Amino acid sequence: MPHGVHKSKRPSGYQQRKAKEAKIESIKTLAGSMLKYVKRPDDGQGSSKDTTPIDQAESSDAFLRKLSPEEQEVEMAESEQEQGGEIEELQAEQQGMEMTESEAEESAENLQILSDVSFWEIPVPDHFRVEIVKRGSASFQNKDGPFSVTKRPDAKAAAKGEVRQLSKGWFYKVMPNGEKILRTWMVYSPVSRNLYCFCCRLFAICTTDTTSKFVTGFQKWWKLSPKVYHHETSEEHLHCLEKWKTLAAGLRLQETIDAQTISMMETDKKKWRDILHRLLDITLFLAKQNLAFRGHKEDESSLNKGNFLEMVEMLSKYDPVLKEHLIRLKQHTCHLNVSVSYLSPQTQNEFISVLANHLKEKIVTDIKSALYFGIMFDSTPDVSHTDQMSEVIRYVHMTNRKVEVKEVFLGFFPLKGKKAAALSSDILKKLESDGLDIMMCRSQGYDNAATMAGIHGGVQSILNEKNRKAIFNGCVDHSLNLCGQHSFAENASCVTFFGTLQTMFTFFAASTHRWDVLIEHTGVSVKRLSTTRWSAHHAAVKPVKEKFDMFVLVLEALCEPCENLETRGAAQGLLPAVCDFTFLCYLHFWSDVLREVDDAQQYLQTKGLSLDKVVTKLETLRLFLCEERSHLVENAIQQALLKAEEHGIAVERRARFKKRMAGELARDSGSISLQEENKRAMLECIDRFHSELQTRLRAIMEVAGMFEAVQAKSLISATEEELKVSIPKLTNFYDEVSESELVLEIPRLRRHLTAAKLDLEEVTDWTALQVLTFIAEWDFIESLPHLSLCLKLFLTICVSVASCERSFSKLKLIKNYLRSTMGQSRLSDLALLSVESELVQTIDFDEVINSFAALKARKAKF
Repeated sequence: MPHGVHKSKRPSGYQQRKAKEAKIESIKTLAGSMLKYVKRPDDGQGSSKDTTPIDQAESSDAFLRKLSPEEQEVEMAESEQEQGGEIEELQAEQQGMEMTESEAEESAENLQILSDVSFWEIPVPDHFRVEIVKRGSASFQNKDGPFSVTKRPDAKAAAKGEVRQLSKGWFYKVMPNGEKILRTWMVYSPVSRNLYCFCCRLFAICTTDTTSKFVTGFQKWWKLSPKVYHHETSEEHLHCLEKWKTLAAGLRLQETIDAQTISMMETDKKKWRDILHRLLDITLFLAKQNLAFRGHKEDESSLNKGNFLEMVEMLSKYDPVLKEHLIRLKQHTCHLNVSVSYLSPQTQNEFISVLANHLKEKIVTDIKSALYFGIMFDSTPDVSHTDQMSEVIRYVHMTNRKVEVKEVFLGFFPLKGKKAAALSSDILKKLESDGLDIMMCRSQGYDNAATMAGIHGGVQSILNEKNRKAIFNGCVDHSLNLCGQHSFAENASCVTFFGTLQTMFTFFAASTHRWDVLIEHTGVSVKRLSTTRWSAHHAAVKPVKEKFDMFVLVLEALCEPCENLETRGAAQGLLPAVCDFTFLCYLHFWSDVLREVDDAQQYLQTKGLSLDKVVTKLETLRLFLCEERSHLVENAIQQALLKAEEHGIAVERRARFKKRMAGELARDSGSISLQEENKRAMLECIDRFHSELQTRLRAIMEVAGMFEAVQAKSLISATEEELKVSIPKLTNFYDEVSESELVLEIPRLRRHLTAAKLDLEEVTDWTALQVLTFIAEWDFIESLPHLSLCLKLFLTICVSVASCERSFSKLKLIKNYLRSTMGQSRLSDLALLSVESELVQTIDFDEVINSFAALKARKAKF
């Protein structure tokens, strides 16, 4: 019995192992065997290269012949099952890819076909043929090269030259009289490096062995001499040329078979675009004016369908496009036909969203072009008791040799927590969703709350750990506000004074009758105090100080018996508090102080203000408090004495005596006059104000001191030794600035200023913005790149969160009591369109309509 052969029906272990090994080998050889059932696309050379892996098929058949008939059937069944599974998996995978990437592939394919002649399929689809003929052969000709170089493979190469190259001269046909005529049919493909016939390839039906090489691609430059002439005089070429020119003329004269259909489609597209132009304009108007879009009831029986629909109907009286649109809608409604209106609430939301997204993309693109930016965030509760965080980005915009410091609003987002970690996470996620990189941030600006501004665990410290170059600078308006609050908070007489002012507002605002009497006598109104805006204190003090006599008459009038009991009682309690010598002293004292403070705060709220201007303004205020310290107090005392004498107000109060201690003989030991007490209290207030302001100004000057080298005074008059000290402060912190280059650019700037015939003494008073503006206007950025970068970084530093505060006023107008259920995305979009109303004017409606059409499948074509 031969070795390894058994009489039993079951194969032995040796046979099983051998069959298993053979099966594995056969599976390996089957790899790629499906290619024989797939036809490869034409390569443009006239051959499809459909090859069959014969060796694999033969090896598979040989393996099957080695097995028994029963084993062959089993193997055949298993192989077919495996191949069927592979085919199903391949088809499923291809379908999935087509569903997810079909639009992207189609767009890319269209761009390829319309960019190079070698990408044209044979035959060319009709819609592509029409588009190609419209473009003409000039866009595909590439007659200026560069052209490819080929080598002759035959034996004549050594005698006639081995290398051959196509030249521009072949694109022109020279007539006997020397005139040159352009061969418009000849096109060159830089992709395949072949020469083609435009019309023959455009109208070719298929490719065979006899097809001209000018259809599949011609590259034998040494045969151009006879081949070009033979081709352009051939019957096939002349026939295709006639088709090309006939189709081009028909398209030009709109006399093709489908020209009427195309014309109708274009007319329909234009009609819908005209309608959408008007609807988008209405949407922008309502958004900019912070008006509601929808009404309580919007059906045909409603007398008020909301601002959007009512405005559409009003404009339809004067605009034929909207009038025709509404008439068509009414006709379809009467016949119960479904028609496209684009007036529904859902479409209105889409209009708002697509407009806001388009505007936001433009803003973010502008920010990215500036490279570096600063961030400002502040929060406030809305009417639905949701904490809304406002996002404002500060950056330097340079275009057309103009420089502008911009602070742009990017929207609101709700806060998920109150702690610094949660706030930092929300801010980082918002920046990421906007497409802004935190590593490009060079400045942070928040209010002075410990959660935001804390150096140990605050938001600014957490973000500074991620990006150490993101310098934090607290809001100067809040800092100045805190200086005023701290200056009077610990003085009881000051607290009483401002409490009396607030009581006056409450008294008059509680009744319309009292308010009418106030306006009748004084002609001015009283203002309430605000703990978050120090300028409100100036607005409350100013009318009372200017119209004090009238206010006294009003209170006396409201104490008359003809008034009701509540009014008389409140007026009689308020009158002695107002007619008080201490009240008069503080009234004149704070009127003078707050006038300067309010002027500084109004200036510090300027949009785009730079840090050097802030330092100058705050230093001016500090000098005022320091130099006018004694004069302010003495003037307040003198003015109070005059008013007290005029109204008969007691200047001295009843004497109070301290309890005599053991050994004291004098009865009036420790007693002081009311004037001296008020004078001391006012000096304490102004000294505390000066101390607080000096402390907070020092922190701001530390940030500005880092950029000392690029301040105008240093740029003009600093010596080389001074620059060697100041420049490293900047370059050690910002590694993107070269110290050696900056040292060379500063003297270069001085030479530029001298050449421009500017007075250097006047330049020393320039701000950083003025210096950068000079560099941009005279186009010196290329010669002063590092200095320009330093100035941009300095101007990027945030100064105030006033822009965030301004967005809150829009928030109160948009999300009011009647619109308290508004969604977050709609709120943010409307706020963006309202706050950035200037940029809204630059929106291109055609681009917006394209985006609107791409959101989903539309019944109408745009």
